[in-house]
Amino acid sequence: MLKSALAAVAVLALTAPAASAQVGNAAMPIVLKMKRGTDRLTVHGVLRQNSDCCTYVFKARAGQKLVWTETGPATRVGLTYPDGDGINPGLPSPADLPQTGAYTLILSPNLMADGAFGKFTLTIRIPPR
Repeated sequence: MLKSALAAVAVLALTAPAASAQVGNAAMPIVLKMKRGTDRLTVHGVLRQNSDCCTYVFKARAGQKLVWTETGPATRVGLTYPDGDGINPGLPSPADLPQTGAYTLILSPNLMADGAFGKFTLTIRIPPR
């Protein structure tokens, strides 16, 4: 009886998702891909206390620009270039995209400001060169 209970617990432990695994964190960024024929997309999310959100990844070519707007709570916005360098926080809009490859866009609550948690809307645009 004890053996079957331990086996059941072991199976549950192996099949249950990890408590810290959350889509949108640095280890599992949300992939942003624009629909064919457009250069803009909008995403919605929530910044919560003690939650590791929101990290997005998108591809761009050297020489393009990222134009972004965010409405909602007070946020800090950063960008990591394909080579690992970047701007964090304080990303201007528009921001130059100097390299070809995958960029990581990070939104986090601005804990130095009031109203750092809640729903947000992020719109990004990457016009063709």
